[in-house]
Formats: sequence, structure tokens, C-alpha cells
Amino acid sequence: MVRPVRQSSERVHAPLPAALPLVSIVIPCYNQAHFLGEAISTAQEQTYGHVEVILIDDGSTDDIGVVTAAFPSVRCIRQENRGLAAARNTGIAYSRGEFLIFLDADDRLIPEAAEIGAKLLTTDPSLGFVAGYSRFITGKGVPLPTQQPFRGPGHPYLSLLRRNSIRNPAIVMFRRRALDQAGGFDSRVDACADYAMYLRISRDHPVRFHSAVVAEYRKHGDNMSNDAALMFRQLRFVMREQRPHLGTPERRSAFRDGYRNIRQYYGDRVATQIRERLRKRSTWRDTCSDVATLIWCHPGGAVEHGWRKMLCWWRHEVTSPQPS
Repeated sequence: MVRPVRQSSERVHAPLPAALPLVSIVIPCYNQAHFLGEAISTAQEQTYGHVEVILIDDGSTDDIGVVTAAFPSVRCIRQENRGLAAARNTGIAYSRGEFLIFLDADDRLIPEAAEIGAKLLTTDPSLGFVAGYSRFITGKGVPLPTQQPFRGPGHPYLSLLRRNSIRNPAIVMFRRRALDQAGGFDSRVDACADYAMYLRISRDHPVRFHSAVVAEYRKHGDNMSNDAALMFRQLRFVMREQRPHLGTPERRSAFRDGYRNIRQYYGDRVATQIRERLRKRSTWRDTCSDVATLIWCHPGGAVEHGWRKMLCWWRHEVTSPQPS
């Protein structure tokens, strides 16, 4: 269902001078028409008065046109399906704003998101991006309990190396200059291209974290992050790309911490995914792919989980009382 756009009020939505920096809100979309209307509505409801909304239809086969017809002011760019990173890069190319937000089609923005980010970036022209927090919602938009990720002290690049505390890209506002210097999003790692971008920019530019909740992250069965094996492979690639830039002991230590955190977290998730595939009798191709990912990305974890599985089998088959 498309949410109606909230009407302006004098206090909250009074137009701001056009001299303020333009904020481009880019919405890449692939077969998410059922959520898209809400994403567009929240982009148009911003309290900041100088916003453009650009939709990148990445070769969708569902009814995106029906949804966008209700939003004539939204610029719609259609392309053949090229993936999430390429869609975001198309959004950069077609947008005009000095500042950019990338809103996934299944997420929502808080009304003050653009205003908060633009104020911080305008106040400090050296910042490459600013990032706040998000809260979880269900597929139907119902709020869920949300524990915010820990952000350690020290340089943001070191903090991001240890753990990606940016839950979804909508909580980030980028400065266009920093995006251009970073070379756009890396299409080799669609699922993790946003994390790769945070690392590249925070490595070369000052960035700032703030404590405001500026977006809602929708949790549903089709989230790309649900594929643990895909995330594990791509995160491993992103981390290995950092190796040429680890010139100080602090960076090397943060890298080791981050690599270990990824192996532990996604090693467990991939092992669980393998067990679920076996239980549900999924195709052997998918199961074998997950097994190969675990062995390739975390061989020690594969041995550990295999040993644990064998012990469970031994306890059940050998030590359990046998029927007479």
C-alpha cells in the first residue's frame, strides 16, 4: 500500500531557501514495488526543503510503474538489471545534489533525516559522510526492538575495520566529492558495496557518527543480508582489499580484530545455514556451495563445526540407549 504523503505544516515543513545544498535521495529498486511507495513517501516527507528524489529501476519485472505514477515529481531512471551497486552508481550520475542519501526500496527515512545530515555536512566541509542509527521494522512496518551497534572510540576507519556499525545505507549522508574521489560503488561486491565505500571514504576523509535515529530498516525474508554464505564471501573480499592500506600497527590490529569477528559471526551463520538446508532437503548445489564457502573462507571453522557435528552424532548414535 502506498502511504499518503503527509501534508506540510508551517513549523516542520516550511520551505527552506534554495541556496541551501541540494540533497539527492537515490532509491535503487529491483522487484520491491510492494515496499517502494513507503520509501518514496518518506523521502518526500523530509523536513529539509531542498530535496530531489531519484528512483533507479534496475530492470524490475513487477508493478513499479503503478507505484511511481502516484509520485509525478520523482525522477525515474530505468536500466537493465545490473545489480545494486551499479544502480547506486547510476543514481550518482543522474543526481544533482551536493549531498546524497541511498535509500533501499524496502526501507524508510525518518522525516528529519536529510535535515540532520545536511546540517552536519554544511557545518564541517571536511567531512566525507555522516552516519546515524536506524531501527528495525517488520515487513508490515511494525516497530521491532532494536539494539544499536556499538561504535568504539578512536578513528572511524579503525572502528569500521573492527566492525561495520552502519546497519543500512539510509543512515548515511555522503558528500558528493567524497563519493567521486572513491570511484563509486564496487559492483564486484553488491551485497557489501556500501561497507567497502564506508572504508574507502573513512580512510581518506574525516567522517562523523551521530546518535540520531534517521531511518527504519525493514526485516523480511528477502533481505540480501540473509544469505550468510554470500555475505561471508563478499566481506572476506572487502577486508582483503584493505591490506595495502594497513601501514600502521593500529590499522593492522583493527584489521585482525575485524577479520576474526567476520569469521566467527558468519562462520556460525553459514554452518547454521548448511544445517537448515540439510534439514529442509534443499538442493545439493546450494548446500555444497555453502560448504565450499565455509571451507574456503574459514577452514578452521569448517573443521570445528564438522567436529562438533560428529560429536553430536556420536552422542546420539553411540552413547544413547539403543532400543532392544
